[in-house]
Amino acid sequence: MSARTSFAATAWPLAARYANLAIGGVIVAGGLFLLLAMRLGWIDILPTGSEVAPEAAAEPAIPTSVQLTPEKFAAADLHTTTARMAPVQLTRPVPATITYDAARRVPVNSPVAGVVGRVLVEPGQQVAEHQPLAELSSPEVGLARDEVLRRSAEQELARRQLAFSEQIAKNVEELLAQLAQKPKLEDLERTLAEKTLGEYREKVVAAYSKLVLAEATLASTGTLETGTLSKRLVEERRSSREVAAAQLSSACETARFAAAQDRDKHKAAAEQAERLLSVAQQTLANLLGPLADMQPVTDRQRLSELVLLAPIAGKVEERTAVQAARASPGAPLFVLANTQSLWVSAEIHERDWAALEIAAGSEIAIRVPALNEAEFTAKVKFFGGQVAAETRSVPLIAELPNPEGRLKPGLYAWALVPLEKPRDALVVPASAIMRNENQPFVFVPAGERTYRRIDVTLGLESGDLVEILSGLKAGDTIVDRGAFFLKSELLLEREE
Repeated sequence: MSARTSFAATAWPLAARYANLAIGGVIVAGGLFLLLAMRLGWIDILPTGSEVAPEAAAEPAIPTSVQLTPEKFAAADLHTTTARMAPVQLTRPVPATITYDAARRVPVNSPVAGVVGRVLVEPGQQVAEHQPLAELSSPEVGLARDEVLRRSAEQELARRQLAFSEQIAKNVEELLAQLAQKPKLEDLERTLAEKTLGEYREKVVAAYSKLVLAEATLASTGTLETGTLSKRLVEERRSSREVAAAQLSSACETARFAAAQDRDKHKAAAEQAERLLSVAQQTLANLLGPLADMQPVTDRQRLSELVLLAPIAGKVEERTAVQAARASPGAPLFVLANTQSLWVSAEIHERDWAALEIAAGSEIAIRVPALNEAEFTAKVKFFGGQVAAETRSVPLIAELPNPEGRLKPGLYAWALVPLEKPRDALVVPASAIMRNENQPFVFVPAGERTYRRIDVTLGLESGDLVEILSGLKAGDTIVDRGAFFLKSELLLEREE
């Protein structure tokens, strides 16, 4: 009895378990069969009243034209243009950075050791070229200016001495030319009364006077009686005349040589004085540097004063000069920058080296994300001559006009570098292109206040123009403003 009870207690749970597994298998198999029958169309489980016609179940067709009411036409503010041929070019956006133009950002440093007297500008102030920036006081500058003044005075003295010796040499030549004509003493003295001859007046005129006297004495011997005494006297007077003539000739030669030599000496002295003055001026200029006021200073109280001038017109980007503070040579005082023109620096990688065929002076587009993707035009200045080992790229530098000051150094940008030569293509404004389910299309006028959709195939985008590969031809009229309004109306008609 206990054996039967034990068997029943063991067998029934097992039977119940296997029965549940069998029932579950049947249910799963039935479900799979039902799904297969529905998939193959053997069974239709829709209620009788819920059947839908195939035409009604399909998506409504998209209208191809839209007609506006007079009120909507006025509100749309439509504008049309024509598809036209224009040059397009394959470009690739390359990361770039807007930087200062190296020639338009200039640091102003102290040229000498000194003390800052006055600071004349403030940070952010716009300054003109050669406008005073600060005043410094430097003993070194005072000594250099004193040397310039001394050399200038010596040069002026040498010039006057040269002018005097040149005048004497000229007058000596005129005197010797007159003496060759043997003028009377009174006529000679009258002629030379207003001329500068220096010591040569006494030497030459005295010798000429002796010659004239000797010739007159010799001429008076003709009245003497003949005899031994008269012959000896005549010979003495003739000898005196020869001696006087020789002395005059010697005096003339000496005067001509000495006057010319004095002139040449004074000319050399004047040239040396001029050179020494130039050296002193260059020393002062080197001491002050190219950014200092070089106007001569004669006021003793201001000999050590130095005025720093703005090298360019621009804005004071930085100011480290402090009044009454000492400044060492080369200490930074100001930084000036002119941002009317900036540089765009981009890196052209190996895959884009076709862009290196762009000639200097060519224009490229620059897009600035920080300014709502605003696009600007820059002019290529140069490409780098060496490939960077780390990036395998070549730097491109382009000049970017910035007359309104919208662009700031440090902004990131995209440089749209061309990868092929320009070619003519059919283009329309980018504002004329609409899209629906990835299909681009445009609107063309099709009657009074009626516009028709034309599907198009797009090519390259060049600035605000888009290439049209198919769907339009040159001269076709399209809507370039208000196209989105027409698209909205077209979609509303489909919904209705």
